[in-house]
Amino acid sequence: MEKFSAIEKILADAGAQGRASLSEPEVYRVIGLAGLEAPKYFLYPAAGLDPAAASADAAARLAGDRVVLKLVSSKTLHKTEAGGVKVLERSAAVIEAALREMASKFPEAEAFMAVEFLPHAAFALGEELLLGARADAAFGPVVTLGPGGTNAEALTKSLRPGISPSVIPVELAFSGEDWTKFLAGSWVWKYASGGVRGGRRLVADGEMVKWLEGFSHLMKHFRDGGSSDWAIEEFEINPLAAAKGRLTALDGVLRFRKAKRSAPRAKPSKQGITGLLHTQSAAVVGVSEKKMNMARIILNNISKAGFPKERTYIVKEGVAEIDGVKCFASPAALPEKIDMYVVAVPSPEVPRVLAEAGESGKVNGVVLISGGMGEKSGSEGMAGAVVDAIDGARKKNPDFALSGGNSMGIVLNGVKLNTFFIPEYKLEHPLGVNPYNAKTAFVSQSGAFVISTISKMPWLKPAYSVTVGNQQDVTVPDYVDRLAEEDDLKVILVYMEGFKPGDGLALARTIEKARSKGKQVVLYKAGRTVVGQKAVMGHTASIAGDYLVTRLIMESAGALVAESFDDFNDLAALACSFADRKIKHGNTFFMSNAGFEAAGMADGVAGRVTAEMHPGTAAEMERTLKEFRLDSIVDAKNPLDITPMAPDAAIGGVVATALASEEFSGAVVSMVPLTAMMNTMPKGGAWPDDFEKSFLKGAAEAARNARKPLIFCVAAGTKYEPYCAYAQALGLPVFRSSDRAVKIYAKYLEYVIG
Repeated sequence: MEKFSAIEKILADAGAQGRASLSEPEVYRVIGLAGLEAPKYFLYPAAGLDPAAASADAAARLAGDRVVLKLVSSKTLHKTEAGGVKVLERSAAVIEAALREMASKFPEAEAFMAVEFLPHAAFALGEELLLGARADAAFGPVVTLGPGGTNAEALTKSLRPGISPSVIPVELAFSGEDWTKFLAGSWVWKYASGGVRGGRRLVADGEMVKWLEGFSHLMKHFRDGGSSDWAIEEFEINPLAAAKGRLTALDGVLRFRKAKRSAPRAKPSKQGITGLLHTQSAAVVGVSEKKMNMARIILNNISKAGFPKERTYIVKEGVAEIDGVKCFASPAALPEKIDMYVVAVPSPEVPRVLAEAGESGKVNGVVLISGGMGEKSGSEGMAGAVVDAIDGARKKNPDFALSGGNSMGIVLNGVKLNTFFIPEYKLEHPLGVNPYNAKTAFVSQSGAFVISTISKMPWLKPAYSVTVGNQQDVTVPDYVDRLAEEDDLKVILVYMEGFKPGDGLALARTIEKARSKGKQVVLYKAGRTVVGQKAVMGHTASIAGDYLVTRLIMESAGALVAESFDDFNDLAALACSFADRKIKHGNTFFMSNAGFEAAGMADGVAGRVTAEMHPGTAAEMERTLKEFRLDSIVDAKNPLDITPMAPDAAIGGVVATALASEEFSGAVVSMVPLTAMMNTMPKGGAWPDDFEKSFLKGAAEAARNARKPLIFCVAAGTKYEPYCAYAQALGLPVFRSSDRAVKIYAKYLEYVIG
């Protein structure tokens, strides 16, 4: 298009001068060529400047009673703070005096601009916006909308995370409807569009959509891998002023560079990934017949998990069998094609082993346990050799796929396969099915994160536990995309460190797909700070994107983003427990046998979480309290402090009433278990307690029958871990403090019904 050719010339001319950014007049020209609004202005070069003539010209040609005088200098980044921007009376004498002063103060000036003044309330929310766009390796071009003006950064930092700014990859906006939806979720646009109480509409939505689409078209054209020789790295308008029913750019920055021509990542085939998730045959390379090395631990774990021995193989020369599993001298000698070829050999041997596997044509999927290929300084050549081996293997078998390196392995409960290299005595492996949990997949870049999480939550038995490691071929988004198609899968847990180019966008798209199919996706994204990104780079040799951008995009796509490891574990517990429950609203019943716990729960009631109770329900609970002679000391209310005098039967009766009532979407029950009235110790000790006599079994069954969430809290020390484990075995998520339970449940409710 003609406009793009003209912009291309502006960038090329600036680049020929050794510049990586445009001047403000050049930015205005780009804006105008894009069909967007810039103020009327006149430019006066500093060389040979005649202040009197320039001032007279500006006063005569600009309208209004005021004018803006601006410095043009590539050496002054923040013109306003430096005194390079002045709003003046439109008088030749006043302009001349200010121009002479500015020329004296800034001898490095390249030019001066006299700019049309657009009247607006600079400090009123919504009248000055910040519209930005930037190139992002993980997401492609990304557009940002937030509050503008000189205090934009400070204001944004002061807001609650998630309020501002609003972010969207341009590749996810396909129509005006997408942009309208984006604006509907923008906090600052509510002020510009009159969507707040007492507000007035400053500009129409269509005016903003015009700017969003204009930025989108520019960023799509001037990008890496596009048709232009130049890529816009960052384009920011601040402020974008709402005046006279229009949006006009009052200042702008555009940074650019030569476009990169690298080819997009060659993704593994769907069939190759499917073989790694639905394995029918497995082989292990690196098994020692003399000692229990890593590969032999994997072999034993495969056998103990129950995977068929007749479809398990070892690739090793000179040995007939090890631990009852047949050995073959090479992959070419294997009796069938292998879905999962587990490689656990010293890293110098990896390129050879992979090349042999690819050349054999007998290997579909590799799980590369070996590390030291790209994540360690000086190992880049080894990583390149692995990539070459993958390319070579695909020429013979297009469905060849590699998971790893530096993978912990994969556990598949459906086919009873466990390739973790952790000894069973160190970790209870996630084998079997928890009948009270929704079918779950756990996909993690870090293997240690998976085993740490499972060690803390032994009730968690994912159908798929996939550790991806360095993502040298198959990436986390590749796995999640394939798992999103599993109809009976309800929850996908994701731990992500770094994105390969374009994979942030790929993950957002696949999360959208998963949510459209009714699945819940819980995500933790590491590499949030400069230090964190360095740590991620050291471990995975991957690209770590900006965390704020990632979080906002993933939340918009439909992920439940955890802010800490503890949040991830707790949100995972709720998702796995309640993904199949019907949560229609946030009105919740709260009960404890301790006043401080009841007060703590009451303090957490806000937003989606409410604690209302109708007189009819209260009257039914009163009957239970009266039956157990608690009515003289307890009133039925919400939250309810049932006191330490309440036995299990009374607690169970109240909980059953709450769960049966349509006014409650669920319940949070927190008990201090030290009371003698409750059965909180296991049967058989020097005490009369018996877990089977507690209220928990009946309450858990009532919650399942009502298809409502029931959260249990145990406000006591480690002596009561068996009590917690008993509740978890019944399918109840267990917290150790009620205030945290309410906080996490509130976040989960916002996700589910928000």
